[in-house]
Parts: sequence; C-alpha cells; structure tokens
Amino acid sequence: MTEEPTLHSSFLHRYPIASFYILALALGAGTVYLVVKGVLPAVLALASALSASIAGIIMTAVEDGRAGLKLMLSRLLIWRVGIGYWLFAILILVPAILLGSVVNPLFNGDSISFGNMKSALGILPMFIGFFIVAGLGQELGWTGFLIPRLQVRFGALTSCFIRAILGAIWHLPLLLYSRLQPQALADFPYTGWIAQKGFLVAIVTMTLLFLLPWSIFHSWIYNNTKSRLLVAILHGSEIWVA
Repeated sequence: MTEEPTLHSSFLHRYPIASFYILALALGAGTVYLVVKGVLPAVLALASALSASIAGIIMTAVEDGRAGLKLMLSRLLIWRVGIGYWLFAILILVPAILLGSVVNPLFNGDSISFGNMKSALGILPMFIGFFIVAGLGQELGWTGFLIPRLQVRFGALTSCFIRAILGAIWHLPLLLYSRLQPQALADFPYTGWIAQKGFLVAIVTMTLLFLLPWSIFHSWIYNNTKSRLLVAILHGSEIWVA
C-alpha cells in the first residue's frame, strides 16, 4: 500500500520555490536574531549568509535526490571558462564602487577614503573568506536552485528581477539589525558601510540599482559557463565593498 504524502512533504513538492525561500529566510533571519539577542557570538552573524545554500541543498535533495545533488556539486568543478569570464567575475565591482563613491557625497554621504584600503596580501584572505561564506554560502541556493527553476517558468530577465526582489527582502534582517544595534554586530564586515551617512538612500539604491544588475551578472555567467564556481567567485568579489 502506498503511503499517503504528509502535508509538509506535499507543500515542498508542489511549491519548491516558495519552500526554498521560506527556509532560507527563516534560517538567515533566525541566525541574526540569535546574534542580536546574545545567544550566538557576533562573529557568527555572517553565518546567516549560509542559509541560502543550505536551503538550496535541502530542496535539491527533496526535488532531485542524490543525482540532483551530485549535478549541483559537480558544477563547482567547472573552471575552464575563458579568461574574460574570470576577469569579469573578480573585477566587475571595482568601477561600480568607484562610481558610487563619487555619487555618494551628492546625497550627503561619505566619500571614498583611499587611506583605508588594504594591500593585495591583506585582501586575498578576505577574498577567500567571502568566496566561501558569501559565494558558496549563497549561490548554491540562488543560482544553484532558484534561478534554473525560475528560468523554466519566466525566462532569464524576469527570473533575475524576481531574484533581486527576493534577495532584497532576504538581506533586510541583517542590514536592519546591524543599523539598529551596531554594538551587537561589531565584528560584521559591513558595519562601517551600514553606519555611514546616507544609509537609507544606499538601501534604496542597492535594491533598485545593484541587486537587479547583480542578479543579471550571476545568471549571465551561469547561463554561459554552467560554472557555479565562477558564480561563487563573482559573489565573493563583494570584498571590494567591505
């Protein structure tokens, strides 16, 4: 006799995208909440970024089983994609940050300070950390699980727009907690940026002018290379912002 599906398993299979997002949001916001309440140390605030990939791995196992997980992880090994894609993934944020730093003072924000820039040897360990936490910690969810399923239903550009909106909401708990209780997240890499003048303008700008292009960049690289490794490196290039 066939076992009747449970309510939660039925929901997961019928609404995989919604299930992924609810799980990612709950894990991410829950981690930040525990940090702010002092249950977890502040250094673990960045662990909330892992929630997207954890949710993606769980939902891939639910949807596609062991074969799906094997395919997801195998695309982390694709690295022969051409030097142009590598340069794009590593350096694309540099001109964007320079342009933003020029515009920021026009909105009563802080200008760029070259005196605080780190040397190449200082940046490398941080880049590796961001690649692991922000890149691998998120993109097995956003690009590994969400985008392929969205593109089947909506096409590439619309899928990028949906990811941008979902990503903005997913980031809000960490950004708002960092703004309202900076002492609780003193070790968080973006604390200085979050505390600067013009933060509210920066949030709106990030949502409208950063997350959508950022989503397009990730999808463009993945659709052309099938390399989740390079997508993770692109996400790790956020180190230029920190």
